[in-house]
Amino acid sequence: MRKWWVASEAGTNFESLVVNRICRPLGMSNTFAAFPIESKAQLAMGHDENGKPAQYYHLQAMAGAGALLSTANDMLKYLSANLGLAQTSLHPLMEKMQVIRHRDSPDMGKTAMPWYDQAVYNPPGTELLGHAGGTGGCSTFIGFDRLQRRGVVVLSNQRKIHSSSVGWRILQNAPLSGLDATTMQPLREYVATGLSFDVDKQTGLLRITKVYPNSPAAEAGLSPGLTIQRINGVTTAGKSTADCTELMRGPVGTRVRLDLVASDADRTNIVELTKRKIEL
Repeated sequence: MRKWWVASEAGTNFESLVVNRICRPLGMSNTFAAFPIESKAQLAMGHDENGKPAQYYHLQAMAGAGALLSTANDMLKYLSANLGLAQTSLHPLMEKMQVIRHRDSPDMGKTAMPWYDQAVYNPPGTELLGHAGGTGGCSTFIGFDRLQRRGVVVLSNQRKIHSSSVGWRILQNAPLSGLDATTMQPLREYVATGLSFDVDKQTGLLRITKVYPNSPAAEAGLSPGLTIQRINGVTTAGKSTADCTELMRGPVGTRVRLDLVASDADRTNIVELTKRKIEL
């Protein structure tokens, strides 16, 4: 309703505000809320999670929430203005829009007025911000690195492809080749020991299922298949995976002592891991 109120106070409609105050100053000639009838043949057909065609939204009071239509070229113009690569009268306002207002949100990470980083990993020397949105058949992501002054626009007409995951990985210089675009995730930084575990359904024992590279667990020589008998002196027998995860919680620098035994050995090996930030 805020968009309707702003347009009402300005004595016009939402699309006119967007076009006159943002699109025209930036030279964005192909961004609309109501697409011109003569240009509808240019619209990319959106598809839902099942791959079936999905109609575009036609919103009234909530215009702006999925109602805007644009092109990659126009979005790149908007991105260029935000990065200061194209000097416009809007740049001072865009700089104010990038001021971080909140930090450490579990879902959104650091947030500015319209921008956020979704708590993704920011490689050294970068400061990532982005914004994503979509409809029942399309999704869009625009993101940029404030320090290196580079950005990316990802447009998808497949709802099951997460444009934001693709966009974040590009900004992170993370590999894309060989990954499924429907399941890929951006790199994230966790405070962890670097191992995953689960309760074996047949034996009821807690076993390591994965050891992540470049982690305390990997450096200690741990491997999948090892049984975790105790965590910090507390037995894991009869405990759930969630219970055992709770036993290992703590900030950077927390020491976690594990009593481990291999499936083909009787002797217990005690390992102490120090939690630190790792990329996953």
